[in-house]
Amino acid sequence: MSRFELKKLDGGDRFALTKNLGLDNIRVELTWQKGDLDAQAWLLNIDGTIVNDEGFVFYNSANRTEAFDRAKFGNKKNYLEKTRPMSADGAVLGAKDELTGGIETINICLSKIAPEVQEVAISATVYVPNDDDVETFGEVENARITVFDEESGDALCFYELSKDYKSEDALVAARFVINDDGEWEFEAVGNGYNGGLQTLVDMYTEE
Repeated sequence: MSRFELKKLDGGDRFALTKNLGLDNIRVELTWQKGDLDAQAWLLNIDGTIVNDEGFVFYNSANRTEAFDRAKFGNKKNYLEKTRPMSADGAVLGAKDELTGGIETINICLSKIAPEVQEVAISATVYVPNDDDVETFGEVENARITVFDEESGDALCFYELSKDYKSEDALVAARFVINDDGEWEFEAVGNGYNGGLQTLVDMYTEE
């Protein structure tokens, strides 16, 4: 039986990930139907910009869970498919590029996050291949972000990403932030943007 009662969040709601509950290894699942989404994580400092190049964790990141070994992987394409992107501190493992769609997973170890990181933003963008008619979040169906305790597998909270998006193709779905007591909290966000991944890169790398 789960120790936690699954909580539904609305935009702006927070869920406290308190240490005394043993919550440290967190799994974030982005699930949806129709279309192809890519999930990203951004490790941000107090000014809201990424702490280093590896603070942008996405499917094509150079920093990964294993170093490239040609004898093992054969080529870079296989290497990217079989390894996961990772932050410099090893605290955040990003999602692989799931070409079949439907779910992407990000893992976060809260105790490993570097002190200069004050926020971990979770975003998603719509990938538009030539033969796909889904181009915006308004056309994506049943999108949801769910937070799990990785140790027990218990679902802690979820947020439905089914707003009336029109032209937006990039989305800051949620974020993990440190409160005044030094505890991490998960906050539902759901802010949509135009311009795809580049818009988010510009937003989180401004000086």
